[in-house]
Amino acid sequence: MKKIHIIGTGGLSKELISYIDNEIDSRYQILGAWSNEPFNNKKYKKYHKGNIEDFKRRYLQDEMVIIAIANNVVRKRIVESDLKNIKINYLTYIHPTSLVSKEASIGEGCILAPGCIVCADAKIDNFNFFNTHCTIGHDVSIGTYNCFFPKVEICGSSKVSTNTVFGINSIVLPEVEIHANSKIDAMSVIRRSTKEQGLYSGNPARLIKSFEKNDT
Repeated sequence: MKKIHIIGTGGLSKELISYIDNEIDSRYQILGAWSNEPFNNKKYKKYHKGNIEDFKRRYLQDEMVIIAIANNVVRKRIVESDLKNIKINYLTYIHPTSLVSKEASIGEGCILAPGCIVCADAKIDNFNFFNTHCTIGHDVSIGTYNCFFPKVEICGSSKVSTNTVFGINSIVLPEVEIHANSKIDAMSVIRRSTKEQGLYSGNPARLIKSFEKNDT
């Protein structure tokens, strides 16, 4: 059984704890959840062991870490700033009900919630979060630090860059490229490649608001 630390005490952390605790065949032992803020439900109080600095003092090299924070910017900051001087073993958590092709590849630090599907030759880079029932088609390429809310579908041969949020039930049609640092509104359908960072909404999705660098 792998020993793991969870970074974060928000909604995603609670979901992850629930997934792990409810596995029929237990794979992980939760050593603690670490954040400057406590959980908003006393039921999870036993998991909160301290802040990030406390974690740094506690972490051992044979243990693993999951960053359970949906916010892409915060997740990146923790990896590349707060914890950059520590050699950390990042775990990719794949729920037992998710289906991942043997020909697909998934990097470190990702979370796949229940019911996700990752098809043949899909390539997923590090620190991505997939909420429930997301589908990643064949030959899809996904960069780092993206967030996919429930029932997102990325169709075959599409490309997703980095730091993009996909709203619930949004769809990216085949062979479409998604610009970095963007947001795809819930239930939107991306039919053509996006050319600039911004908020896209509708069916077909259109650029609603352009983002400056500091907006993302």
